[in-house]
Amino acid sequence: MRITTLAIFAATALLLAGCTSDAPAAAGDPSTAATSTSPDAEPPGDSSSEGTVALRGDWEDPQAEWVVHLEEDGTFTEDFEGLTDFRVGTYEVEGDIVRLLGDDGNTDEGTVVGSGDTTQLEFNLGTLTRQ
Repeated sequence: MRITTLAIFAATALLLAGCTSDAPAAAGDPSTAATSTSPDAEPPGDSSSEGTVALRGDWEDPQAEWVVHLEEDGTFTEDFEGLTDFRVGTYEVEGDIVRLLGDDGNTDEGTVVGSGDTTQLEFNLGTLTRQ
């Protein structure tokens, strides 16, 4: 019985080993898009994004005691209930969606509502307006 189990394990390992490839991925291969380690790769929320540029600055919700600082380099810092630099990470904007990708592993997704001086960022925690 033990020999049969080992034989099945060995055969499975050989089959799985044959499924890998040392060939370079084709350009545009979606399986490699999220794993780029190129030093020239743009960070999430890259500063060339029109939506990211439009949202740079300080946003607050006094009722929730929450302030979000969106920086030019695609990073953010949150102040919460009197704690400065409570959370940090990167942000990205896709259309009317803004995502705060925290270094703590949590992502908060909000919606950009309005335009110009009436722009607001609506999140579950609260609605941010420009300071």
